[in-house]
Amino acid sequence: MSKRPISVVIADYQPVFREGIKSLLSHENEFSVVYEAGNTADLIRGLSLEPDILILDFNPFYFDEVRLTSALSSIPSCKVIIISSQDKKWNIFKSLEFNVYCYLTKECSAQEIIKAVQMASNGEKFFCSFILDVLLKHNLVHSPLKDYAFPGCLSEREIEIVKLIAQGKINKEIARELYLSPHTVHTHRKNIMKKLGVHSAVELTNFAKENGLLT
Repeated sequence: MSKRPISVVIADYQPVFREGIKSLLSHENEFSVVYEAGNTADLIRGLSLEPDILILDFNPFYFDEVRLTSALSSIPSCKVIIISSQDKKWNIFKSLEFNVYCYLTKECSAQEIIKAVQMASNGEKFFCSFILDVLLKHNLVHSPLKDYAFPGCLSEREIEIVKLIAQGKINKEIARELYLSPHTVHTHRKNIMKKLGVHSAVELTNFAKENGLLT
């Protein structure tokens, strides 16, 4: 009796990339692409098939984090492989909140992608050198992700304030620009520093630079 193929859903807002991955996997008899998705609604439908593997480029402009998290929580057996062009650290850390077994960039070779899918299907983990370097620099290889603070834990208003602080503006200037009271800005600033575990404007500025908030 032949073993059933490992079912794969591909989710990426770029149709050309989806076709490329589908073509790559078509040469491997052990895998079967059962669905392709370019947005949240399509992906939810694809996940209803309870695939063994989800290959995802998580872009928050095209895929809703809350709905995706909820859908994946109902199929814990689905192993997630991220293949993304996102190079901002906070995007990388945000993607890792899913049930990620493998993480690659779109610069990785076809051989690396096949290796990642094979390893994930066997319950093994694989990270390309770029992602592994990011994780090692932040001690995330063996540390819980929730212990690391990143922009996703800040509100839109808090991110606005971090950007303005990084530009060298003081509380009164920020208050005028955002039409807030200086007291409100002071409160936001305290909350931001507590969330991020920093203690000065210099540390906040460094955080903003490292996480691409000034681009």
